[in-house]
Amino acid sequence: MMKTTTNNTIFWVMTTVVFFVLLIVARSTGSVHGRSEEERVNSYHAMNYTWPPQNSEFIPNTRGWRKLYEHRLRQVAEIEDRTDRFEGFAQVLSSGVLQKNFTEHGFGLARAPESLTADLRRAIHEGVERGPRLESHINAITEPRPWFIDRPDLTKRVLRELHDLPEIWAGFPLTPVTAYGFRLYRNTSRLHVHVDKTQTHVISFILHIDSSDDSSPWPILIEDLNGNTHEVTLTSGDLLFYESSKLFHGRPRPFNGSWYSSVFVHYYPTHGYKSNFDNLAKVNRIPPEWANEPTTQYEIPLQMHGTTLEEPLCPNYWCNTKYSKKWSGPGEEGYVFNPDGTKSILDPILIQCKDKEEQCKEWAGWNSNECETNSVYMHSYCPRSCNVCHESHDEL
Repeated sequence: MMKTTTNNTIFWVMTTVVFFVLLIVARSTGSVHGRSEEERVNSYHAMNYTWPPQNSEFIPNTRGWRKLYEHRLRQVAEIEDRTDRFEGFAQVLSSGVLQKNFTEHGFGLARAPESLTADLRRAIHEGVERGPRLESHINAITEPRPWFIDRPDLTKRVLRELHDLPEIWAGFPLTPVTAYGFRLYRNTSRLHVHVDKTQTHVISFILHIDSSDDSSPWPILIEDLNGNTHEVTLTSGDLLFYESSKLFHGRPRPFNGSWYSSVFVHYYPTHGYKSNFDNLAKVNRIPPEWANEPTTQYEIPLQMHGTTLEEPLCPNYWCNTKYSKKWSGPGEEGYVFNPDGTKSILDPILIQCKDKEEQCKEWAGWNSNECETNSVYMHSYCPRSCNVCHESHDEL
């Protein structure tokens, strides 16, 4: 019996040793995303990529955006941990170079109907009184773990009643992915700066429900398409529309209070986006020299937590909080406050103005200028894609 036990022990020890040896070999040879590093680099060269990215590659090609992302790419190159450095390149290149922006401003502040907000507030306070559960651990959020109140009836209602608003803001049909909530951040919590899932979390909004009476204002940090950093304080009922896979955002300042609750809603463009999505694009754009050990430490140190970012040596764990543009709600129902100080109408005409064919966006984008050459059909069946929603469509 003793010999059998000893042999089993030796077997499991050897198996464990072999596993870790294979793991180390895989990491040292650069096997990533199911392909060898050689295959990945071949894809990089096949796309005729160069390093650093050309000015024309940054999306959008504004001076402030380029400056911000050139700095951030230098930060990533100086990350010492090899795995973190690779992930840092993937996240920053996806946001700054590969992912297009779908709106003029990238984000904006609006307002939810008070009837909906009041019901959400009531549910949160009832849930707190009954005792919420703990949310599962998420790398993006520091301890203590948030509370969570499960009310699928209300998250479905948020999806149903507010669906038209992000479509109006974005200007095209959207497919809902999730309404996630209700999360309650707790005292001293921080949300690391990040971008969301590129495949599905493209157009999003945060609906701030409420916070405890002892809470201090807790702004969300978000960067605009000109490279400026904003910190926006939401009041109960405020909606923040944002391109969540494009713009880095988070709450790096520690929260001061008992709890703070929001619901997070995500969409992707209905026509053509998901079917044409390239899951390997951000990996293929990473330069071959990503694995080189950093030889300089000139930049502000950047630390990765999974796919999220932190500047641990800076005040508030993010240096640009010192220079951020600080503004706050409440928003105004029927309008969007833009980061450049302008105000846009959430036009109710657009609620009824929807494309009737899935191929509309494709047809409207043809070089044949289909919206004009076939205007009777296109304006009737594809008004959103042809941008004629402000014209009369009694025939619809």
